[in-house]
Amino acid sequence: AYPIPGASVLNGIGVTKEGVVYVSNTRDPEVVYKITPDGTISDFVKGAPLALPNGVAIDPKGNVVVVNIMNNTVLTFDPQGKLLTTEHAAESGNDGLVVTEDGTKYVSSVRLGTVWRIRPGQPADLVASGLPTPASMCYDSKRNRLVIPANDWNAITFVDLK
Repeated sequence: AYPIPGASVLNGIGVTKEGVVYVSNTRDPEVVYKITPDGTISDFVKGAPLALPNGVAIDPKGNVVVVNIMNNTVLTFDPQGKLLTTEHAAESGNDGLVVTEDGTKYVSSVRLGTVWRIRPGQPADLVASGLPTPASMCYDSKRNRLVIPANDWNAITFVDLK
């Protein structure tokens, strides 16, 4: 266990192949923390462009991807914390985030009940709607589907991808 002084609502977690952990703090202070395998804790990114950061994932290149609840931005940072790209889901309220091996990002809006796909270099397209509070999610590569908790229903939703 690594207590993080000053953290208020730790939420999304992404872990690199090397064991570096990135965790979002979804309230004040708006920050993504970095925890190295030896337990060293530091601010990875703090303040703007974070806006209630939530979902965190690692892309195939080892970059850190973060979604915000307050807006529709999907932010990709290099391992040193430099903002590389800003993409957009079609809606805000984002929570869940999955990045597949080809760099495709799946973003769930916990507030609006949708899941959006962002293929590299393309605008977001709708994958699923009408989901009951889709929060954090994971990708089942064997069955090519998203597995998403439905918070309000205490259930799991499976979304098959095409």
